[in-house]
Amino acid sequence: MSRPRSRIARCKEFVAFRSQVPKRRVNVGGKDWTFFQFGPSDVPPLICLHGTSGTAETFFCQVSTLGSKGYHIIAAQWPDYWDHAKWVAGFYKFLAALNIKKCHLLGVSLGGFMALHFAARYPDRVSSLILCNSFVDTTPFHQNPTWVTMLGYMPEFYLKKYILDSFPKGALPGPHADAVDFVVEQLESLNRNDLGSRLTLNCLPSSVTKHLNKIVKIPMTILDTVDDVVLPEQMRDRLYKAFPSAKLAYIKKGGDFPFLSAHMEVSMHIQVHLRGNKVFPGGVDAKTYAKKSGIDLKESEASVNNNKKKKKKQLTEEEKKELERQRKEEERKQAELKKKLEEERKRKEEEARRRAAERQKRQQAGNKILAGLGVTGDEDDEEEDDNNKKKANAEASDLFAEDPDTGEADPFA
Repeated sequence: MSRPRSRIARCKEFVAFRSQVPKRRVNVGGKDWTFFQFGPSDVPPLICLHGTSGTAETFFCQVSTLGSKGYHIIAAQWPDYWDHAKWVAGFYKFLAALNIKKCHLLGVSLGGFMALHFAARYPDRVSSLILCNSFVDTTPFHQNPTWVTMLGYMPEFYLKKYILDSFPKGALPGPHADAVDFVVEQLESLNRNDLGSRLTLNCLPSSVTKHLNKIVKIPMTILDTVDDVVLPEQMRDRLYKAFPSAKLAYIKKGGDFPFLSAHMEVSMHIQVHLRGNKVFPGGVDAKTYAKKSGIDLKESEASVNNNKKKKKKQLTEEEKKELERQRKEEERKQAELKKKLEEERKRKEEEARRRAAERQKRQQAGNKILAGLGVTGDEDDEEEDDNNKKKANAEASDLFAEDPDTGEADPFA
């Protein structure tokens, strides 16, 4: 009996995507990169890079939506690379095979980290970056070097279980649950080398912070979700501190896979980012796009500046006060939002510490059981055991008391 398909895999949008957009392959250095490509080829491309458990199919919403609007979207899936330098070299050859000299990058989780590695090595090949639930170093993922080496030899079922254990547990909202089911289904299509190499890239000690002087010059948008995600808050904070000038875009409810559960919001933020970097549908320039969209643009920047100066001169005292009031109100709202986000982060950190403590207690209890010491080692329990033994001995002595007449033990005394 075949495994039931997820709701997303059965939806008409995904079925139409697979029927209209072919899955392509290109051999790079003896390894096959698979990808979906949609949209006019004369538009600067946006390349989407998946995370540890993802595939090229997980970006089908962005490929379909943005590609049909006139953007050039490529969802790529990389083969097994066992260190970051080889991945960067492989991606460079992948772009060369597609004849792409410069591109925009969207990276999710591990895909975002690898995009930063590529940008640090080849900053002139990256037009802009969008990072979603990503990080700048792998410190929290570090494992024993021997364990990391063994990832290349571990069986496929163990590697899948290791990844699935990191997925969100418990009841999830409908879109989040559908996204998780779809990603789990995609995870089943990956082989042992795919899984082992991705976990190795996640766990090898690595950081891009020493190359920040190259990366900070690249336009960047950090796209994150406000609700609970698997990625530790400390890793998000490091990303924000590393790129303080990056634009921030928040999704209220997106979970770990917002490109599936909140795909319309993600696509909207991608469009805003691309337009901000002078990429418009169909490859037209800003004026042509504005004319088609019915937006009235001024003839030149000089005229815009002159109009601003005139408006400043014509402002009355009341208008100035109103503008000042609006500015203060906006600052107040921003401060409240920042405070709320900070409280939410602290709450998540406290929850993570609590879960870690509970996990440690359960592990210690399990170790004691395995060692034959019982679940707890309290003195009260030991004393209670001694009392029970004494009581049992007393009852046994009463049961086999000697008969005063015969001198033999009477079992029925």
